[in-house]
Amino acid sequence: MKRRAPLLVLAFCLVAPLSGAQQSMSANTGLGPGNSFTLFITFEKPMPNFQSVACVFAHQGTVQPGQEDFVQSLGCSNPPMKDADTHYRVRVDIPQDIAAGDYKIAWMNVAVVGEAFHRYQGPDLPNLAPVAITNPKHLEFSPIKKLEVKP
Repeated sequence: MKRRAPLLVLAFCLVAPLSGAQQSMSANTGLGPGNSFTLFITFEKPMPNFQSVACVFAHQGTVQPGQEDFVQSLGCSNPPMKDADTHYRVRVDIPQDIAAGDYKIAWMNVAVVGEAFHRYQGPDLPNLAPVAITNPKHLEFSPIKKLEVKP
């Protein structure tokens, strides 16, 4: 019994940092310009001719002042990776000029060999928490003072 306690403490010390690392890699934590996250897609039935996926995450709410001209959507990068007959994953890259805020999946197109695709949106998409993006950058365009044309 006396040996178990130190072994349990040692095991906890080894496992605790690993579980913290998994939490910090969550798609909803600390994402900003230049980062990416993985979208995992699980179908109810196998998709034998699955070829590609396109998706859009749209900015929710009002854009911060100074970010009105920044990108306000995120898209999937192809090619998707197949993990099993019903499980796929695709990377979503976050551009440098992204507006800060929450991004919710708006739609997803799934293509099969032969160039047919199906769009999933609204009730066709399972519930997915918004992805939080931070970006401290702000930009202000100066008003144009004058335009003229000369011969």
